[in-house]
Amino acid sequence: MIAIRKQRIWGAAIGLAVPVAAFFISYMRYSSAFTLAQYLQFLTTHSLLSKVLSLCVVPNIVAFFIAIAFNRDSVAHGVLFSTIALAIVVAAVYFLA
Repeated sequence: MIAIRKQRIWGAAIGLAVPVAAFFISYMRYSSAFTLAQYLQFLTTHSLLSKVLSLCVVPNIVAFFIAIAFNRDSVAHGVLFSTIALAIVVAAVYFLA
């Protein structure tokens, strides 16, 4: 039981790390002239923050299917949980910003 819980935590950590990495890759790729604060300000002023965040969550599909392919259902459960949590955050950003 403890091993399953650890695997779900690992899956949640992976599910959070992949979108963060995707966000920083998009930041480095598309806005090398801006600092990170300026990039976030630009995304906020042009109402693009929720769109960019939602695109950064998409690579979690790859992590989810890799976990499924290796029969790591608990890890896949953690990735799915973090994806749902991030979707709620993106929806909150969309409606509040």
